[in-house]
Amino acid sequence: MKTKFKLLAGGIFLAMAANSYAIDGAINFTGAIVEEACEINGGEELNIPLGTYSAAQFQEIGDLSPKIPFTLPLDNCPVVTESNPTPHFRIWLESDTVADTTDLIALGNDYGDEMADGVGIRIEDAETNEIMKINGLPDIIYPIPGKVMNVNLLAYYESFKLPGDITAGAADARVKVTLDYR
Repeated sequence: MKTKFKLLAGGIFLAMAANSYAIDGAINFTGAIVEEACEINGGEELNIPLGTYSAAQFQEIGDLSPKIPFTLPLDNCPVVTESNPTPHFRIWLESDTVADTTDLIALGNDYGDEMADGVGIRIEDAETNEIMKINGLPDIIYPIPGKVMNVNLLAYYESFKLPGDITAGAADARVKVTLDYR
């Protein structure tokens, strides 16, 4: 009898313990996987020459090199359909950034070259001159007018150190591009 009582009491405690936590909310995930997505026309990589500049050109923190226009050519983009009446995307850019900045791309390459120091690379939308976010949710939404389109951007060097602290060297960087159709 004692064994049955202990088992019954243990079962009641287990049942109560299972219901002793409260649910404070829920997270629902939504999304879609699209069949068609824009592709970078001409391959997966663009090589943009930004030029060669003297370290002495950067006299103050925030000085810029000339802005170099470039185009992100896209092909095979999704077009208007009943289920997607307003196709659009954002450009998600990922790269290492300069310490204490969010949108200034740090210099570096895979070749082991000695890098310049004191400048980084900034990218802007050519139409709005809005600085493109790096490693963050982009603000600019690009409508898709047809299967082929171009996104016009600007890239340039920007100093983040005082002139005496800027050193010469290679000034390369790599940025990963993802088109986000949210």
